[in-house]
Amino acid sequence: NKPLRNRGTGRTHAKSGCRTCKIRKIKCDEGRPACRRCVSTGRVCDGYGVWGGGGDFYAHGRRSLISKDTCLPTWEPANVPITAGNADEKFYFDWFRFRTVKKIPGAFVLTFWETLIFQATMSEPAVLHAVLTLSSVHKRDIVSSDDERRSIGSPDEQEQFTLQHYTNAIRHLRPHFSTRDLASVRVALISCFIFVCLEFLRGHFRTAQGHLESGLNVLRELQFSSCAEGIFAWKPSRNSIDDCIITAFSRLHTQVELFKHSYQHPFEALQLSQAELAVSTFHSVNQAWQQIERLLNKIFHLTEQVRRQHISNNASPDGRSALLGHQQQIQAELAQWLGAFEESGDMLQSQDPEWIRSGLLRVHHTMASIMADVCLSQDDESIFDSHTGQFVLLINQSVDMWKVGSSRALPGHWMDMSRSLVDIGWISPLYYTALRCRIHRVRLQAIRLLETASHREGIWDSKIASCVARQVMKIEERDCYEDLAKADDFPLSSSPSPQDLSLPILPQFHRVHEVKVALSDGPTDSVILSYRQTAAGWKDVRVAVR
Repeated sequence: NKPLRNRGTGRTHAKSGCRTCKIRKIKCDEGRPACRRCVSTGRVCDGYGVWGGGGDFYAHGRRSLISKDTCLPTWEPANVPITAGNADEKFYFDWFRFRTVKKIPGAFVLTFWETLIFQATMSEPAVLHAVLTLSSVHKRDIVSSDDERRSIGSPDEQEQFTLQHYTNAIRHLRPHFSTRDLASVRVALISCFIFVCLEFLRGHFRTAQGHLESGLNVLRELQFSSCAEGIFAWKPSRNSIDDCIITAFSRLHTQVELFKHSYQHPFEALQLSQAELAVSTFHSVNQAWQQIERLLNKIFHLTEQVRRQHISNNASPDGRSALLGHQQQIQAELAQWLGAFEESGDMLQSQDPEWIRSGLLRVHHTMASIMADVCLSQDDESIFDSHTGQFVLLINQSVDMWKVGSSRALPGHWMDMSRSLVDIGWISPLYYTALRCRIHRVRLQAIRLLETASHREGIWDSKIASCVARQVMKIEERDCYEDLAKADDFPLSSSPSPQDLSLPILPQFHRVHEVKVALSDGPTDSVILSYRQTAAGWKDVRVAVR
């Protein structure tokens, strides 16, 4: 804790003074946890934004001083007015408060969106300008047509607003880049996360991944992480700010890894250190999702270990046994998760009456279970044939969500770009099914479900995913099922029949082992699909996106 300073030191006014002193336009002594000027006059110190602090220090009797890195108070919308700014800025901040932040975080809302981001906008111009940029991008995403989003003419007023505040956010970040203390790093990371989200919404996927990698590099350099082989883990800290930031980046990192899971690549896990699953019930859908995310990271890490062993040709019995042990542990935890989820039915339904979030949990658990079962058998595509039942289960779970969603939506708007998210949704499990299940009826239903949705979920674009999946199906199936054209027009809400599942097995040499998609950096009519079959090298094909 910083010592209190004498009032007569002649110290210059600091930008990091408490918010109460800033509003009163007086010099702040920056005492912790509450400044002395506020305490001595009986005022409540509003703290130091992302630096924490604040409070009515003497109101609760004698207690130990709160550290500099104290938790942020809960934000309430009515208490966060913009005291400066023109009418447009106030409009877009309100749009962010009441539209953007209610929609784009998705089903499993991070504390980042509920609290931290609003605290940061109160004291950090860089974050405020980043938020205004995101709000403008989100509004444009809702009101613009696909043709308008693709237009390359001179920027209109809204696009000028977006560019202006994007530029201002970066300008206000420059001093933080040079300072490099923990507080400045936090501001940079919060802004970076917002940049990733707004670029995903714009369809600028390469730029978004560049921002994400920059943020991850900063996190890797911090001293409070521990690095094992391929894992960067942070111990939960006393500071909820750092935990919020790490959890937010981990969520995006997991999402991108799901996108890249269709081909072999190096992987580093990024997550808060958590105890192994030891609960019999979940108290919230967010708690249930946190465990799914942790298990997905364990699967990614195990897949990476298998890849390294394969490259080094070091498949010793001990090494193989260790990998098998890791796989069995993950499988046991997935089974335990499902038991806890089923025991929590009443609790979760009270938070999720229509079971949309619970449906997302189910499909991701089903996908994770398949991934865990097959991760030791890289380059053996036949292993997926023994998981047809799980793929059918995933389709049925997705259909249940589709029925609920389509019943609530306006005609033609079940999932359009106005419903885009920056979080996990249902695209990745359906895409995984379309690529890895070789039962024609099942994979086709996954593709058709994707085609009902024209929206984004972070790095995932439903149009791109469905078009790529159709192309992969065409490459693999060739003319194997050409007599099934009439049977392909099945009701989307139906479940595959035993007859659908009894078609001849797709030959092994037809199957695609790895798939890469070169995403564009803006709205596009096509993408480059790279794929690898059994003994052949990589091939490229341009896939139309429509």
